[in-house]
Amino acid sequence: MRVLYIGGFILPDKNAAAQRVVANAKALRELDHTVYFLNTIHQKMKEQSAKILVITVSAWNSKVGANTWAALLEKYDSKNIANICIREEVPDSKVCGRFFVASENRVIKSEKKKKIETGREVFLQKETNENANDLCEHNARYMKMRKRRRYIFLYAREILWKLGKWRTKALDDFLDDFKPDIILHSMDGYIHLNRITDYAIRRTRAKAIGYIWDDNFTYKQSSAIGYKIYRYFQRKSLKKLTKKTSAFFAITPMTKREADRFFGIDCVVLTKPLNAFPSLSDRTFIFPLRILYTGNLFIGRDKSLLSLIDAAERINAGECYFTIDVFTTTPLSAEQKAKFNRGGCTIHDAIPQSEVIKKQKEYDVLLFLEAMRGKYSRTARLSFSTKLTDYLSAGKPILAIGNADTAPMRYLSENNAALTAANDLQIEKCLEEILQNPQILQDYAVNACRCGIENHDPQKIQETFDRVLNEVYQSEKV
Repeated sequence: MRVLYIGGFILPDKNAAAQRVVANAKALRELDHTVYFLNTIHQKMKEQSAKILVITVSAWNSKVGANTWAALLEKYDSKNIANICIREEVPDSKVCGRFFVASENRVIKSEKKKKIETGREVFLQKETNENANDLCEHNARYMKMRKRRRYIFLYAREILWKLGKWRTKALDDFLDDFKPDIILHSMDGYIHLNRITDYAIRRTRAKAIGYIWDDNFTYKQSSAIGYKIYRYFQRKSLKKLTKKTSAFFAITPMTKREADRFFGIDCVVLTKPLNAFPSLSDRTFIFPLRILYTGNLFIGRDKSLLSLIDAAERINAGECYFTIDVFTTTPLSAEQKAKFNRGGCTIHDAIPQSEVIKKQKEYDVLLFLEAMRGKYSRTARLSFSTKLTDYLSAGKPILAIGNADTAPMRYLSENNAALTAANDLQIEKCLEEILQNPQILQDYAVNACRCGIENHDPQKIQETFDRVLNEVYQSEKV
C-alpha cells in the first residue's frame, strides 16, 4: 500500500501534530507500506544551508571511478559539502566545496618529525611542488602495499597511524569552521579512517550516516591466520563506529542481511544510480570486436585479464577477431606490460572518468574483472562495483569474469545482463560463442539496459537517499 501525507508543515517541524505524522509513517514503513510526504525536509535543508561532511579514503578526483557519494550529492549546493580524505591526491570535484587531506605519508613521518604538518585544507589547482612530491611518494607506497597486501604491512600501517600525529589543530580548525550537520562515511576496513570518523563525529556532534559496500566484517573471505587477526580488529573498530552512527545504507540486499545480523542495525538498501539512462539502437557487430577495460589490476584482476588474453590469443592465432584495450592506474614494469601486450591486448595509462564514458561509446564490449580463484576470489562477495552501473548506463554488452559466488557476478547472471565466466574454460567458451554468433551481443546489451533501468533508476535512488538524510537531519544532535 502507498500512503501520501499532505500537511501544513515542512519537516523537521517539532510540533505534536508533525511528530505524530512521523511516528505513524515509521510504523507504516515497518509494515512494508510505502509512505510519501508532500513536503520534504530536502527543501528545508536547502533553505537552512545544512552542511554535509563526507569522509573518504580517496580524494574526489575525476580519475577515480569510485564516485558514489559525488553522484548522490550532485544536486546539493557544493558550498555546503566538504570532504576529508587520507590519500595524498589532488581533488577536482565540483560537487564538493572544501577539501581536507590528512596525509598518510606525513602522518607516518610524524613519529620522528614531530613538527611536520600532517593535515591541511586543499585548494583546487593550488598545490605546491612539495605537495606534489608527497603525492608521488604516497602513491608509490600505496601501490607497493596493494601489490603485496601482506598483513605485516597492514599491521605496521595501523600502528604508525595510531602513534602518528593525525589529530591536529588544522583538522580541528577545519571541523570547527565547517560545522557539519551530517557526516557521511563508508563503513571501511581502514581502522585509522574509522578512528578519524569517530573523532569528527564526537568533535562536531553531527549526526552520522554509514554506507556498507564491502565485506569488512565477516570471516568468510579467507582462512589465513593473518587475515583473521586483522579482521578481528576491523570488526572491533566498526562496532565502535556503529554506536555513533544514526543510519546505515547497504549496497545490496545480501549486504544488508549480513550487516543487520552482525551489527544489530537496520540498513536501507541503496545502490548506485545510473549516470544516464542508456540509449540503445540495433547494430551489427563486425570483427574484430573491440573490448574495453578501465580500472585497476589489483587483487587478482590481473590474473583474470591474463586468462582472457590467453583465450583471445588462441582464437586470434589465424586472424584477429578480438582486441582488448586496458586503461589502468596500476603501475606496471616493462616486463609486466610485456605479459599483457599480446593476443590483441594493449595496456594504456589511466584516463579521466569523463574520457572513460566517451571511450565506452566507442567500443563493442565492456569488460568487468574480479578474481576468479585464489586468496582474493571472495573479496567482492558482498560488494557491488560502482563500475557496473557505469556499464549499465552505456548501453553496451558486458563480458564479466570473476568468482561466480560473489555479489556482482551473481547479480549479472541472475539478470542475464552479461556474458559471465568463472574459469578459463568458460572464458574461451564465451569468446567462441561470440565468434559463432556475434549478434548475441545485441541481446546482452538489451538485457543490460533493462537491468539498469529497472534496478538503478536515479530518481528512485535519490529519493531514498534524500529521505534518509531528511530523517537524520530532523533528529537532535548527539
